[in-house]
Amino acid sequence: MTIAALVAAAPLRMGASGDAVKQIQLALKARGYPLTGTGYFGQQTDAAVEEYQRRAGLPVTGVVDAATAELLDRPVVSAPPATPLWLAVSLAHLGLKEGAGNADNPELVADIQSVARDYQHDATPWCAGWVSFCLSRAGEKPSSRPLWALSYADTKAEPVVRLSGPALGAIAVKIRNGGGHVTFVAGRTRGGALACCGGNQNDEVNVSPYRPDVFLGFFWPKGAPLPATVGITPLPIVNAAGKPVSSEA
Repeated sequence: MTIAALVAAAPLRMGASGDAVKQIQLALKARGYPLTGTGYFGQQTDAAVEEYQRRAGLPVTGVVDAATAELLDRPVVSAPPATPLWLAVSLAHLGLKEGAGNADNPELVADIQSVARDYQHDATPWCAGWVSFCLSRAGEKPSSRPLWALSYADTKAEPVVRLSGPALGAIAVKIRNGGGHVTFVAGRTRGGALACCGGNQNDEVNVSPYRPDVFLGFFWPKGAPLPATVGITPLPIVNAAGKPVSSEA
């Protein structure tokens, strides 16, 4: 039975379960998404559906409706997505900002609270909370200290492994005054800087350039398939939206 037939009675969304969900997960897995066919529509499946809809030019709802199902029923002809799902989650939230003045952005606070229940106000540094949120949404285990940026460089206590250099989606950790900063490698600039997508970068989620040598190291979620390439040169040259540019000219 086709996925379109399975969702004909009602679209499927987060919280659903059963064979229809399993078929959706397997169709997404065939397109390179890290799903295993559990039959439960959880956060990881929701994030994968949203990323698939974004890449396909569909409304990004996370709901498998008739239009999404019809595309999933088509033969797989495209290459698997090159963007790790946790990075895709971060890129999907570009422009998410702190609230103005003393106000909080309720969406931002709720996202961080999903991994750090005690988080109350977006005036509190949230770069690590953002990385933790994105990893959790992608089905990866975040740091046990989700608001502590430097915890992502602790390979002994936390679920990360060190890479020999930057890679697309790598967790990049640096020291700053008063603590640290953590972000995701989204590519590189024409000038040779790393383009990193993270939170609390000028009080918002954005793609910002950083010199490669400012980072303590580059890390990867333990248990996730390791990147195929490591190093600055293999990284795509991207613009401020994290999208690859056509040439180095």
